[in-house]
Amino acid sequence: MKPNKEANKPRITYRYYELPEGELVQAITGEDWVCTYGTYAEDVHFHNVMEIGICRWGQGLMVLEDQRIDYTDGAVTVVPANCLHTTLSRDKSLNSWEYLFFDPAGILNSAFPNDPLFVESVLHRLSSEALCLPQEDAVELERLITMVLNECQTKHEYHKAVEQNLMTSLLLLITRSYTEKKTHIRPMTVGLQQIIPAIEYIGMHYMNPISGEDLASICSLSEAQLRRKFKEYLNMSPVEYLTMVRIQKAYELLNSTNYPMTEVALRVGYQDVSSFNRNFQKIMGVSPYQYKKNNSDYRGRVLDKKISAKKGWKHPSDP
Repeated sequence: MKPNKEANKPRITYRYYELPEGELVQAITGEDWVCTYGTYAEDVHFHNVMEIGICRWGQGLMVLEDQRIDYTDGAVTVVPANCLHTTLSRDKSLNSWEYLFFDPAGILNSAFPNDPLFVESVLHRLSSEALCLPQEDAVELERLITMVLNECQTKHEYHKAVEQNLMTSLLLLITRSYTEKKTHIRPMTVGLQQIIPAIEYIGMHYMNPISGEDLASICSLSEAQLRRKFKEYLNMSPVEYLTMVRIQKAYELLNSTNYPMTEVALRVGYQDVSSFNRNFQKIMGVSPYQYKKNNSDYRGRVLDKKISAKKGWKHPSDP
């Protein structure tokens, strides 16, 4: 009998993380994150922002790309955007993790506005590798992570300025640690790496007309190859992914502005409102007009829609 290649094929999910408006970092902590993590090592995900995690207590396996690293109390992980990873509790035991999600470019550009070359060099280092450190090698990082988590939760006076300085120090310490530690992993499988330019391009230019030919050219692939790889890694076509991003951006605009619907449609890349309405309804389950009128009723339902499969903040026990 021939081996079933599909059975061993990683199941990959892209998660879109939306940071709170006006905030530098999103802290994920609390009782909901004391649980059994993960199901299978083959079920991995990646996301659009950087993740820093700290294991308060528990044991398990950290999957970072093709590496599997044992962790225990006090372990610290640094996972750049677009790095395949997952966390697996040992023997389905309870673990307690806390996380920080953020955009390192925004933090470093604010800290060093007059030194773009320095910022670029740090960002290049941060994006090039994932990191997993045991407690004894992460004492300084643990202290700073805890301070940031506390600021995020208490939001005392000047908390944004404090978070900015703490996060800057944390990122610089992480960058320095890459030259000192050996437990780091270069992110990205080759196949996924090939479509990341298209994903990034859509993220920056979703408001403009984008063709499959444009995206294929950016990735140095044919359109057929691009569609095949999107289906393989994201379980959707490039057009479906573009639609998802546009509707996500529309959802954010409807929550944060009073733009008329025609303006919202234009700002997310739709030249006519009917196409916008049709795609919004398809993904969100309600029309944009219904959502705008009763968004307090619908916000809680967003996680039940198709877009939720790609949206961040999923509970670690979810498939």
